[in-house]
Amino acid sequence: MDILSMLFGLLIGVIVGIWITHIWLAYQRQESTAKLSRLFDQLWQNHFGLMKEMKLDLDNPEYKFQREFFVLNKNKRFNLKRPCLAYFFDDHEGLSDQLGALSAYGLIREVNGSSDTPAKYQFNEHFVELLRGKQT
Repeated sequence: MDILSMLFGLLIGVIVGIWITHIWLAYQRQESTAKLSRLFDQLWQNHFGLMKEMKLDLDNPEYKFQREFFVLNKNKRFNLKRPCLAYFFDDHEGLSDQLGALSAYGLIREVNGSSDTPAKYQFNEHFVELLRGKQT
């Protein structure tokens, strides 16, 4: 066996290895995307009212870049100098539990935990894309 044959065999082996790795990674991405889509659809059904309101808010051009929202009681006075998103305990049954579920999947996260200010959360950017892409 000469050196040229060995190099040719090595080159073919490397190319086949890269090709198989590429196919495997593409398959993994496709499976991950499908799994996330199924999870999002399940969450949409389980938390329809809240997620529909979130989608409507994020589709509003006034909130195009808004990623934070507050959770309040309707009778609580809250003053912020800029437009903000807010979801109310009075409007959504078990709102804390619903937010906990979304948080557990990493779709939102709480950004303050102070007891003297309203709870403030932040949307995950991927969650915003999923909400905006949802057909109602």
